[in-house]
Amino acid sequence: MRWHHIGLSLIELLVAIAIFCILVFIAIPAMAELTERQQASAYMRQFSQHLAYARIMAVSSNLPVQLCPKTGVTCSADWQHVPIQISLLHPDSSIILLRQVPAISLPHKLVYNREQVSFRRDGSLDGFENGSFYYCPSAKYHWHYKMTLNQAGRSKLALINSACPS
Repeated sequence: MRWHHIGLSLIELLVAIAIFCILVFIAIPAMAELTERQQASAYMRQFSQHLAYARIMAVSSNLPVQLCPKTGVTCSADWQHVPIQISLLHPDSSIILLRQVPAISLPHKLVYNREQVSFRRDGSLDGFENGSFYYCPSAKYHWHYKMTLNQAGRSKLALINSACPS
C-alpha cells in the first residue's frame, strides 16, 4: 500500500503566507481610495437629489425655497462643517424647514462660491447664485467631484481626475 503525502510543507506554507501578505499590503491603499471615492460619490448623488427636491418644492408650492448651511437663523458660507437646511420661505417671513442634510465628514470638504442657493417659484435660481459645488477628498487623492448648478436650477455631476482646485 502506497501513501501519498497530502498537504503543504512548512516552507511552502511560509512562501504562500508571504505572497498573501505582499498582496494585502498592495491592496489596502487601493481599497482605502475606493472607499473614499464611493463615499464621495454617494454624498454627491444624494446632494444632487436634495437640490432637485428643493427645486420641485419651489415649483409645487409656488413659494421660494432656500438651501444653505445655517447656524441659527442665518446662512453661512461654511458648507463643510454646518448642516445644510432646505427651507420654504413664506411671504409672511416665516420659514418652514423641509429637510436637513448632514454636514460632510472630515477630512473631506464641500465648497460653493455662494452662501446660499435660492430657488424661485418657477424653479430657477435667484440672480447670480449659479456656480459649482466641489467635493474634495483628503489631499492625498488626485480627484474630486464637481456639481455645476445652472441658472435654470438644474445640476450636472462630474468626477474630475485632477486635484481639487484651491
